[in-house]
Amino acid sequence: MSQGFSIVICTFNGKSRLTSTLTHLAALKIPVDNLVELVFVNNASTDDTAVFATALWQELGEPFPLRLLTESRPGKGYAVETGYDAARYSHILTVDDDNWLQADYLVTAVELMRQDPAIGVLQGYSTAVMEQTPPAWFDQVKWYFIIGGPKPQVGYFATNDFYVWGAGMIIMRADWLRLRGLGFSALTSKLPGKAAGEDNEVAIGLLLLGRKIYYSDKLRYQHYMPKERINWQRLRQNFDTFAYVSYYFFLYGVVNTSFQKQLAITDARILKEFGKFCAKYLQGFTLKHHIGYLLWHKEDIYQLRLQQYYAMLKWFWKLRKQAKADIALIQGWMLPLLRSNPDFSWYY
Repeated sequence: MSQGFSIVICTFNGKSRLTSTLTHLAALKIPVDNLVELVFVNNASTDDTAVFATALWQELGEPFPLRLLTESRPGKGYAVETGYDAARYSHILTVDDDNWLQADYLVTAVELMRQDPAIGVLQGYSTAVMEQTPPAWFDQVKWYFIIGGPKPQVGYFATNDFYVWGAGMIIMRADWLRLRGLGFSALTSKLPGKAAGEDNEVAIGLLLLGRKIYYSDKLRYQHYMPKERINWQRLRQNFDTFAYVSYYFFLYGVVNTSFQKQLAITDARILKEFGKFCAKYLQGFTLKHHIGYLLWHKEDIYQLRLQQYYAMLKWFWKLRKQAKADIALIQGWMLPLLRSNPDFSWYY
């Protein structure tokens, strides 16, 4: 496997966002003794995104090869897996279609990994590019918009903490191939409109492989935020997506807990564990909070968290009949790794 970076960018109808994104990619400094390719995954787009991207890359001088792939199944999770599977070089870098990488991103990544070979996953720092002045509440929730850093302090993530950001994430291709060889396939981010969670699932697998996740604010990129994205209603929709993802994290937790305690996974066990999951989530909320949420919607952070809770109930009810089938898919690749990591503890 050649040393270098396969930059994977997945987009659905992203034509309007691609000019700045590809322009920044074209300006990347290439590390010595590294090869670079751009793996562009057109995810069920209905516009001329693919044609536009190809033409623009040619205009930018094609500083490194662009490989155009098509993933006809709607859902970011499918597109990410298609892109990762096609990667040719030693490291895979994920770039969203609204991420503008700093020119030294690859050079800095190589230097960080050279200084600390224990790093298995790299995370960077994003700066918002706002189309208009954000609302007063934005700073309180900017983490949910992938602004700033994934953690308050630079350094290694806590043990078994899988809350990574896919944007700007670097992983090793060999690790991805090993996970795929075990049968790994993300459950989240494959429902149209619910583009979240697949990065966390990948991180769970990498942690089980023994990899460490490192965050550096020297790895910098800009995150373009159009005005229609920054409003309270959109944020509420995001928390519905987080609830959808949290449901699958709950299933991962069931697999891990049942393995450690050597328990059979039955419908009754799933229901019991979900009750415990909800009780833990609701710690700190009062009856007054619930009444306020149900009767008077307002721009308040606690209401977002309750929005997520009630949405989790909704998703559990909608998806409960396929829970055991989903758990079986998780067990297929996760149990072999849990057997070699008996002390793995569930972070969620």
